[in-house]
Amino acid sequence: MTIWEGEIKELDKLYDSFKGHLPDIMKEMEQLIRTDDANVVMLYSRRCLEVIITDLCENELKRPRKTEPLKGIIDKLNSEEKVPSYIITSMQSLNSMATYGTHPKDFDPEQVKPVLINLAIVIRWYLKYKDFKIISKTETAEEKHESKDQVDSASTAPKLKKRSRLLLPVILLGIVIVIIAYFIAGRNKTPINDQEEAVKTKTIDSIDNYIYRTVKIGNQTWIAENLKTTRYNDGTLIPLVTDSTVWENLKTPAYCWYNNDEAASKTPYGALYNWYAASSTNICPSGWHTATNDEYDAMEVSIGLAQADINIWGWRGTDHGSKMKNTTGWNAGENGTNTSGFSALPGGYRFYDDGMFNGQNTLGYWWTATEHDAARGWYRRLDGNNTAVYKASTDKRAGKAIRCVKD
Repeated sequence: MTIWEGEIKELDKLYDSFKGHLPDIMKEMEQLIRTDDANVVMLYSRRCLEVIITDLCENELKRPRKTEPLKGIIDKLNSEEKVPSYIITSMQSLNSMATYGTHPKDFDPEQVKPVLINLAIVIRWYLKYKDFKIISKTETAEEKHESKDQVDSASTAPKLKKRSRLLLPVILLGIVIVIIAYFIAGRNKTPINDQEEAVKTKTIDSIDNYIYRTVKIGNQTWIAENLKTTRYNDGTLIPLVTDSTVWENLKTPAYCWYNNDEAASKTPYGALYNWYAASSTNICPSGWHTATNDEYDAMEVSIGLAQADINIWGWRGTDHGSKMKNTTGWNAGENGTNTSGFSALPGGYRFYDDGMFNGQNTLGYWWTATEHDAARGWYRRLDGNNTAVYKASTDKRAGKAIRCVKD
């Protein structure tokens, strides 16, 4: 079993969806999904990308690829806006990392996972580009019998009507049982205060099936932990970018894990996103959104920041930062009181100019959805050795955490 087994299974499903079609990419994927050798996986991931890029070069740039490097074609497709920006990001990341397969050398097997994730993103888009419908085996069977169902519909109508009559009492009985259970649960419920009720509330991200704690602070309801989704709430994958050079040149949405270590960072710190991802309207669970600059201001005022200090840049207030910091998880002597329920943890951040990581265990950074100017977005910072909250703006390419607020 390999650490990228799940990603290979996902590609295998994609392969099955167009098996018998698109022979050029089929040929490369057959090799990819049948090996557990890291170098071979890297090699055929890149060869899959080559097939797609070559086709796009001929159809979108109207010229044969010949010996032109992939990077040059990707850049051209980007500059002429022939391909969506989030796909360009995945292509760039895949091309950069998958060179380890074409020129074998030492590398961390963990790098295979983001290559396969980005390949899946690109292939899904490519199938849509080719107007190729991805269907499941169940759907195929339904389509196969569609005409027969239409022919038989007249003869089966009486049977369906009889079934409907039988189902109605069953449905009504089910409703009665649910109502009775609801009232029994309500009568046995132990009363608790509003703050405890708010902290215990759950909201489910139906895309990734994560369960997030929520908390009411002032008049707002916040998710009381950092976002860790890898998909937008419509199911579209967010590009995962591990390569430092690719990260620092991005101007499109992306995410990463601190030190590219998902196992160590996903729980409890969540993911790090650039501002382009953080400002997306559908990155939070449905019914929620990335907190804006004004919403952070309002939350800070509700826990003690003076109204007159709202427009101050840099460190603001005295102890309301401590009220936001969790009571555990920070370096010794740096934990907060968390009386707000915000439960901030020091997840660190990613530099925008070199893609390096810093600050885990002692610093926490959170994007707002608010733009400062064309190159910068607003954020908040909590520091282990400071009890206030830092407000400023920085380059949109930086990697920071996200907190969501209920719409």
